[in-house]
Amino acid sequence: MRLAVALTVLGSALGLGGASPLDRLQPAQHGFGLQDALAFTEFPLFDAGERVDGLPLTAVLRRDDTADFVSFVYGDCTAADDAGCPPPLEIQVWPACLRNLHLYDSANAEAPVPEPTIVRGVPGAFFEDGLRLELQASRSTIVVFGNSRERVLRAAGALREVGTPAPGTRLPAPVPGAVDGALSC
Repeated sequence: MRLAVALTVLGSALGLGGASPLDRLQPAQHGFGLQDALAFTEFPLFDAGERVDGLPLTAVLRRDDTADFVSFVYGDCTAADDAGCPPPLEIQVWPACLRNLHLYDSANAEAPVPEPTIVRGVPGAFFEDGLRLELQASRSTIVVFGNSRERVLRAAGALREVGTPAPGTRLPAPVPGAVDGALSC
């Protein structure tokens, strides 16, 4: 299950509901915040701005243990039980050397089957009936999770490099080796 499930429950427990969106994104609450994302240089980060598809940016998180990504969480949910619930939209950005489309080129029957696509000029693939989209841009893999294919596509249309004022028409092309798994970390 996605990291977002646990983070949503944690966010609710921390009381992320009443402050302004930018106040909720400070590192004091999460250990990583919007200012950290703006200063981040390990790999290019992409988000969808302060609001996308009617959803505010509610958290910016960093995971660098067994996984390595920065997550931008939009909206929240109300958990019906102790299992939590995923937010309506999450954008994870991974280094392409660790996560890339080549990982799905497998004869493994348990591997998810990609639905190849091109979005904003870069290669990608849909998974989970369109509820997950993975895009290769620059040295990053952008993974968009949403509660509908349409929401995932609207978020992909709003993607921009963190800190830039607006999305361009195209995302930066993947660097050599990013798509085929040959890029070293």
